[in-house]
Amino acid sequence: MSEELKIFWGEIRKIQDYAVNVSLSKASNYNSMEEQLNDVTYETIYRIMELLDGYKNASLKGNIIESSSGKVINSDIDLHNLCEDFLKFSDV
Repeated sequence: MSEELKIFWGEIRKIQDYAVNVSLSKASNYNSMEEQLNDVTYETIYRIMELLDGYKNASLKGNIIESSSGKVINSDIDLHNLCEDFLKFSDV
């Protein structure tokens, strides 16, 4: 495994740890398991989008390529800024 891939997976592991710890620290504030799961998945996806946007580690930035056209669909946007528009989350 390349050093770059180890760094990438290290960042993914940090995201997982963060999402789990945030969820556990707020567990008693949720009205339902669905709210908690929405939040933990939101946090995870948001942080992964930050990673793809290049915010979590300056040496890592990802391109999402639409396979039929070869177009990079995230070249002019920050993906993490769109999470609130598309994903469920609570106000906890």
